[in-house]
Amino acid sequence: MKFVFILCFLLVVQYVFTFIQVRYYRKSMSTIVSAYREKKGYYLFSGTERRKFRPGAIVMIVVDRNYIIQECYVINGFSILSKFKEISKYKGQHIGTVLDALQEYKTNQKGNDRRLPALHTALSKVAENALLSISAKKSLCFNGKEC
Repeated sequence: MKFVFILCFLLVVQYVFTFIQVRYYRKSMSTIVSAYREKKGYYLFSGTERRKFRPGAIVMIVVDRNYIIQECYVINGFSILSKFKEISKYKGQHIGTVLDALQEYKTNQKGNDRRLPALHTALSKVAENALLSISAKKSLCFNGKEC
């Protein structure tokens, strides 16, 4: 019976921590969106990489219509106490360049694939999503539809 109460308590604690983290995520996203609200041609993309027993990551990037990263924010770790940190390393880089660098990092010198850290996996997912979404939007514009 004690075991059931402990499990219930852990579920409630997990729910509370998840609620706090989602609230912080939404607040951070609102801050970024408000900075680009009046500007056209900028897109916000977000993605996560969850791991069972290792730290996960959340990535948010702002990309312009030329596929250049304007801002990159990352949460990396286990705790709900983690905050978004700006990663200036990717600022001003083309999405394709970032994807190429991540792919090179994934493949070691012997040509064997290795598992990427959660941060790199999340960034790779977000960059691919940005590349596909912006190119789809551009193709709609070139086909005579409203942009």
